[in-house]
Amino acid sequence: MDDSLSDLMERQHGLASRAQLLTCGVTRDALRWRLGRTWQAVHPGVVATFTGNLSPRQRLIAAQLYAGPHAYLSSWTAASWYGVEAAREPSIIRLTVPAQQAARRCGPVLVSRSTRIDPDVQERGALRIGSRARAVVDAAREVKGARRAQAIVLEAVQRQVVPVEHLRDELESGPRRGSGQVRRAIWAAETAAWAAPETELIDVLAESDILPPAWANAALTTEAGERLPTPDAWLDDVGLAVKVHSRAALDRLSGDSGWENTVGGDSMLSEHGIAVIGVTPMSLITDRARVRHQVERAYQAVQDRTRPRVYAVPLPDCGRMGAQKKG
Repeated sequence: MDDSLSDLMERQHGLASRAQLLTCGVTRDALRWRLGRTWQAVHPGVVATFTGNLSPRQRLIAAQLYAGPHAYLSSWTAASWYGVEAAREPSIIRLTVPAQQAARRCGPVLVSRSTRIDPDVQERGALRIGSRARAVVDAAREVKGARRAQAIVLEAVQRQVVPVEHLRDELESGPRRGSGQVRRAIWAAETAAWAAPETELIDVLAESDILPPAWANAALTTEAGERLPTPDAWLDDVGLAVKVHSRAALDRLSGDSGWENTVGGDSMLSEHGIAVIGVTPMSLITDRARVRHQVERAYQAVQDRTRPRVYAVPLPDCGRMGAQKKG
């Protein structure tokens, strides 16, 4: 490779458009010879100067090259780039181009056009990324379901990806289509009108026709009086603990030791014969049925064993689930 091509490959992680390769002196014959041997076509007009799978970042760069120099990562793709995991759609890469360009789709790459081009696009190496407020609001507008939209907005605000007032400004200046679910999500963020993950867990388990009423944050002790870690939900008849695990949240609150303490707490419960089921805050919003079924299966699996010899004391307000339980 000459210096210009080598610099391009380093900047774009081994990817280039055909036009870039020709500009750097790669002839059409040389390109045809390499393709299928040591290089591969990724998208129309986009070449990887290696074989094998692309990394997540390389997939984004390839999509950027396919969409063109005026495109930028947008909606759920940009929001997840900024760390909003609720917006993550790994199967589809979303980009936006000016209205005079064509909208198109190639495999996992979806390119939409807009008359509202983001004025605050960020340059990150070979990538162009839409602004935080625009990305979060567009993602919340375009995903299916109000709960998913709320999860995106709440995570963005709670993780300090973007201030809630910036989301409100972006919503008011944007299109009306899909704005209803975004407006409700922003209202929840502004008023703190959302349930904590632990409360959400209790509500999810209350929807079961199999599980008994669960206790929230029950105090557990051994026969010797040793205090055990407190589970977020406790099914007392079988001694089953359910805990909400969020590595990102724990590490933000208590440093790198947060996750290690959580794993250590789970191990301590297991040492005393307590089965522990871990769920994530995101699954409680996006896949409630799967969480419920996971706990139901675990509950049924331990029904025939001897209950662990631990004592559990419910908190005074832990009867709320029994009142909500269906049937």
